[in-house]
Amino acid sequence: MVLPPVTEVLLEAEEVLKQCFEEYELDEVFLSFNGGKDCTVLLDITLQVLERMHGKDDIAKQLKVMYIRTGETFKAIETFVNRVESHYGLKMMVTEGDLKSSLEKLLNDDTRIKACLMGTRRTDPYSENLEFMQRTDSNWPQIMRVSPLLNWSYHQIWSYILQQNVPYCILYEKGYTSIGSKHNTRPNPKLEIKDASGNISYLPAWHLKEGSAERAGRGSVTSQVNGHNGHRHDEPDD
Repeated sequence: MVLPPVTEVLLEAEEVLKQCFEEYELDEVFLSFNGGKDCTVLLDITLQVLERMHGKDDIAKQLKVMYIRTGETFKAIETFVNRVESHYGLKMMVTEGDLKSSLEKLLNDDTRIKACLMGTRRTDPYSENLEFMQRTDSNWPQIMRVSPLLNWSYHQIWSYILQQNVPYCILYEKGYTSIGSKHNTRPNPKLEIKDASGNISYLPAWHLKEGSAERAGRGSVTSQVNGHNGHRHDEPDD
């Protein structure tokens, strides 16, 4: 399968990140991580931008990264989080609960933080009207949400991962295309294949033909919590 180029969206993401780190000090920003493909791509790009801006190849030690563990997390995600820490040489902050309560706790514990990097894309639920840099609603902890990957497509995410050898969770090799929690996530049925004996298996995530079917393996949304413009934050979404 031929995957699309990422040159334009990559340059765009880098410019958003540069703007963010020109407006905020490094210790005033944190990256929200849930083990999904999008936030992993964001982490990889962010560290490259910071390395160029600061002239350090060990800048990962200074970037604040928060892993939000919500619901019934896949063991494979937990294993992947450990792998990411080792791969990039960073240590994540870990919190449990939904994003809103986790954000409240983080801001209470670290009063320096003013901005949050998120791997949100416009194709995510309730995200089509988001801006690259946009404050949370008045009923949320006040912080600037920075979403450098807004205009990336599903297939561009996989182009970057495969071209740049970015680590990814093994669940993506087993047909998962959008990973939430155990109770609402299963392999994408559009990647299902059967052998001559009727045994079922799944193609890897990057073989999905239609990016619009990315969430076909996800259950229904039963809880909606808005961070801004209707974007859902009740549980992890990559």
